[in-house]
Amino acid sequence: MVNAEKFNILFSVVVLISLFFLIPLNAASDTAGEVSFSDRQKILEKLKKLAKDTHTITAIVTQEKQLSLLKKKIYIDGSVVIIKNPNVFRWDIVKPDKSIIIIEGETMTIYHPDVKEAQVYNLSENPIARNTVNFFRTTLWGSYTEIEKKFSVTILRKNNEIVFQLVPLSKTVGQYLSSILIYYDEGTGFPRGFEMTTPKGGKTVTRLSNIKINPEIKTDTFKLKLPADVWITNNPEHSQCDIK
Repeated sequence: MVNAEKFNILFSVVVLISLFFLIPLNAASDTAGEVSFSDRQKILEKLKKLAKDTHTITAIVTQEKQLSLLKKKIYIDGSVVIIKNPNVFRWDIVKPDKSIIIIEGETMTIYHPDVKEAQVYNLSENPIARNTVNFFRTTLWGSYTEIEKKFSVTILRKNNEIVFQLVPLSKTVGQYLSSILIYYDEGTGFPRGFEMTTPKGGKTVTRLSNIKINPEIKTDTFKLKLPADVWITNNPEHSQCDIK
């Protein structure tokens, strides 16, 4: 798999877990207007407070991907579980193929049980994985000052929604990512979802349902033991890896 494809997969995973509410089908239109400086500060303070009060999240996920190299769209169904402290995440995908994605500590694991394959990333040694996970942590928990260090952020108002438009400042990131649109409900201040586009015309739209804020999470939710015959495809020297 080429580096661009790896970046797209990792970034899709992390952006999904950082934006956990339903995105509307329509994107920001020409009728959307940029908010004033004073309104911008009020919006950021409100979102920061709401993020502070959110500790755990669960939701059902549906994702639609349109990749430039494929004629047909890809549809993904699954569920996510996220805990703020410590920063841990689990995404169980059931369609089109079963897979489990877990981030715990400095490790990201992507496990494909039907084909007995997995990828295990050490975040301290993999800059792409580390940077995308850091983006997740800052975005999800309201560290907007950190976001503005890496993205040009425009805040728009459209009907009863607030739309954040993020454009990467890095030319390297810009090779793989054109922009991210984040939608917030103005009445509640909660994010409703996102749309990610790439320079080659790719687009990923994610919707979530059955959202629960601060539910009780089972202690073994993030325990994953890979079978002994699993092939770690990004580390051929090791045929198995246990996450306990």
